[in-house]
Amino acid sequence: MEKLWKQMVVGGLVVMVALASAQTGTRTQRGTQQQDDGRIPIAQAVQRLSEKFNTKILVDPLLTTRVRPVEADSLEAGLDQITAQTNEVVWRKVHVNKVLGAEPNPEQVINATRALLGIELGGVIAINPRTSTLHSFVANFPMPQGFEQSLEQMQPPFDTKPLYVVLSPRAPSGAQALRGTPSEQFAQIQQQMMELLAKMSPEERRQALQAGFYSWMNADPELRNMMIFEGMRMSFEYWQTLSPDQQREMMEMGRRWFEQYFGGGGGME
Repeated sequence: MEKLWKQMVVGGLVVMVALASAQTGTRTQRGTQQQDDGRIPIAQAVQRLSEKFNTKILVDPLLTTRVRPVEADSLEAGLDQITAQTNEVVWRKVHVNKVLGAEPNPEQVINATRALLGIELGGVIAINPRTSTLHSFVANFPMPQGFEQSLEQMQPPFDTKPLYVVLSPRAPSGAQALRGTPSEQFAQIQQQMMELLAKMSPEERRQALQAGFYSWMNADPELRNMMIFEGMRMSFEYWQTLSPDQQREMMEMGRRWFEQYFGGGGGME
């Protein structure tokens, strides 16, 4: 039976490969439609504008929206056309204070811009009496003519060369706690998902996993297939680390699962 179940494990992985290929094939028409409608990730559309106008544009890494590329005579017109395609995205022209020899941190600029847009008060000043310093904010302040050209004369001085920021005005719950590289942030999200699943009732967990599976099946075919093959590779590597007893235990779990969902099992001993 052990040999049979090893064959079933391998066979199951083969089925996953076949499923991936079949899904790619069956979704070719839908994938073609997705490509034929011209939509691409918003970061890619913005990157094209950035290259065309040789201007630095920061894109919120939280954005997953797909948009149609645009052809515009100016950078700002192009950004208008991109953000007009979704209610979830805006763009802003941002000036940061000048620090000699320092480049602004993109993540800090994006988060600071989002924080400003999220302030609901028309204006606020927060004073620290101990240090005689303050933080101030005024919303929708009318910009005087020539304001941007005079930024270097302000105290403290601001860079007259703007950064363009494309972002979601409101970050998803918990997203601002993410730190590090994209792969590190992905790992943090995975950990949050596991912690959330642990708090659910069995029925809530079933519904959440089912919704997650459907979302995965509707993902980009290339990305989904990459996940399948990477999962297979890691499964084989993990299997090799198990002791014979652990392997038998996993095969027994697989046997019970197979009988639960497919019945029978009488002729498999």
